[in-house]
Amino acid sequence: MKEQKNEEKKVAISLKDIAIKDLNDVIYNLPDLPKEIGNVIFTNADSIEVSDIARKLHKGESVEVNEAEINQIYAIVVTSKSLYKPWAQAQINQYLQDKLNIFKN
Repeated sequence: MKEQKNEEKKVAISLKDIAIKDLNDVIYNLPDLPKEIGNVIFTNADSIEVSDIARKLHKGESVEVNEAEINQIYAIVVTSKSLYKPWAQAQINQYLQDKLNIFKN
């Protein structure tokens, strides 16, 4: 079987899958999270493909992304002005980092 290149490999991401928890493991419902993060990605995207992905994420949909796309999304989210408290933003960043790490393994 032919080995898949990382550029061809895809991973699913969904901003609805991000669970924001406090120190007591209480999950905070942030219904605006897909809309807020999707809009940040959309307004900072460097490609049409990532803009299209942002539109789907904004709607709360799951999207298949390749390594270049998740790299760009991760860079946008971690360098953008935080929309949430630092402890919540760290969990959003970690979710995306975990998805990015799939390509590094």
